[in-house]
Amino acid sequence: MARATSKILLAVAALAAAPAAEAQLGIDLTAPDKKPAPPAAQKRDESLSLPALELGKTAPAAEAKARLDAAKRLLDEKATETAALAFDQILREPALAVAHDEARYQLGKALARMGLLHSALATFDEILAKGPGGSRFYGSSMEWLFYAGNKLKNEQPLLSRVAKHARDSFPPGFEDRFHFLLAKYEFERGRALADAGRADEARGAWGEARRLVSLVREQAGAAAPKGDAPSNEQGDVYAKARFVDGLVLYASGDDVGASEAFKQVVRLTNPKRGRASDPQLRELAFLQLARIHYQNRQNRYAIFYYGKMPWGGESWLEGLWEASYAHYRIGDYEKTLGNLLTLQSPYFKDEYFPESYVLKSIVYYENCRYPEARRVLETFAGLYQPVYDELVKTTAAQRPPAAYYDLLDTDARGGALPRRIMKLAFTDQNVRQLAQSVAEVEDEMDRGIGGRRSEFRQSALAKRLGDQLRAEKVTLVEEAGARTRAKLEWERDQLRSLLAQALRIKIEVSRKEREALEGSLARGSQVEVVKDLKYSSAVSDEHLYWPYEGEFWRDELGTYSYTLTRGCKDRLSRPGTASK
Repeated sequence: MARATSKILLAVAALAAAPAAEAQLGIDLTAPDKKPAPPAAQKRDESLSLPALELGKTAPAAEAKARLDAAKRLLDEKATETAALAFDQILREPALAVAHDEARYQLGKALARMGLLHSALATFDEILAKGPGGSRFYGSSMEWLFYAGNKLKNEQPLLSRVAKHARDSFPPGFEDRFHFLLAKYEFERGRALADAGRADEARGAWGEARRLVSLVREQAGAAAPKGDAPSNEQGDVYAKARFVDGLVLYASGDDVGASEAFKQVVRLTNPKRGRASDPQLRELAFLQLARIHYQNRQNRYAIFYYGKMPWGGESWLEGLWEASYAHYRIGDYEKTLGNLLTLQSPYFKDEYFPESYVLKSIVYYENCRYPEARRVLETFAGLYQPVYDELVKTTAAQRPPAAYYDLLDTDARGGALPRRIMKLAFTDQNVRQLAQSVAEVEDEMDRGIGGRRSEFRQSALAKRLGDQLRAEKVTLVEEAGARTRAKLEWERDQLRSLLAQALRIKIEVSRKEREALEGSLARGSQVEVVKDLKYSSAVSDEHLYWPYEGEFWRDELGTYSYTLTRGCKDRLSRPGTASK
């Protein structure tokens, strides 16, 4: 099963967020040297008028200190917009150069507090670029880097910045977070190298990732210094590091070691252990364990771990689909069809599981249910032939990358087909993360800056920030468009293969039906080809038997079991019925 065995490496996206215009989201293959709160949620400034300072002919250093102190008082008093304008004004005056370093740092803080996270990161970049010896605010800026980066939906800006400054010192108390993020970066870098055919370099990157993981302590070390950056670290850093270690081991071909690492993640994320809760990481660990066992044809173990995934979780549908194949392998056709019934329910009509129809037709075919197999194949062709035609048309057109990104926004204008193609593109985690970053940048321009008072919107600071954000958006859209095209081309080819496979199954179904008809004519009576089935509706004390009559209830999704005639014999069975 391609989807089950190829996606284990994609799970790393759920762990820890869009870089500034000069920082790409792709992985550097060379050797490594929630949306922001809208302005309405913040306390509004009393006034945007900068305070008049009667400084007379004071010395530049004294004037700079007085201006800086006045701006910091505004920041302490929650007059954040006015403070940001004051710090920016200091930076624009060469005579106050002695205060520029702190003014830049305080400006970054103000922007972060205003929810202008991408702008804040770009500001802190200017300080971090000087290195530990170039600014006395290097360590504090690194703390704010973590704060702002952790609040973004896409973790890549934080990863790229940590990797960029890996050779520099970092604040005490942040070692574990640094080592984890660097390990994650090296893992993704190794995966990109492997995809590029550079296996030796990939192994080197994965070896470095494992070394960095080993430096993350199970018990937290020294507490982070009490700086002025709020802490918003989520989850258990040690458990996240062990998850990355599992991914590295799996990528290196060590399935046993990977399984042990993922089991440790399950134990660490057990809510009863009292460590930081991380239900999403726990769900992903179960999913990876199931995939490893499935790949090694240990189907019952795989089913066990798929069953541990929480109902309705972020990866629940993916696990339900993959479990269908594990049930099929052991001949549990009833549960296979029950799972597929959930996947193909109206609740998930925009989800993309075309192979589920092919599997369903195979189950019917192998049990001599030829009319049902034919109907499933006809349904599949009716649903996905138009999707394939649209993908061919879309990928054949000569468009710039930005035009491919625009396809992701067709949901509001198109019907079911554009929605399905959008969902299809978003199954690529890189496309999804880039789209999230573009949305955050747009929101920061439209509401984060455009929704503020006219004095701020029309300021030189707002213009500079807007220019930076527009340049960043162009970079993000270009990369998202290129990745969208690659994803659509790959899915086009996969869908072509599935349509061809469905056609072959349909031909085989027709051949079997012809043989049955010829047998009937030869005998002068109907030939029965399906086993008769005696079944009971008894269920365990934890379940309730309820005949399926075409209706779907949300709380019953994933619990269906299909009563199916079992195999091919010379007797017709009664029609199958579904039960919950």
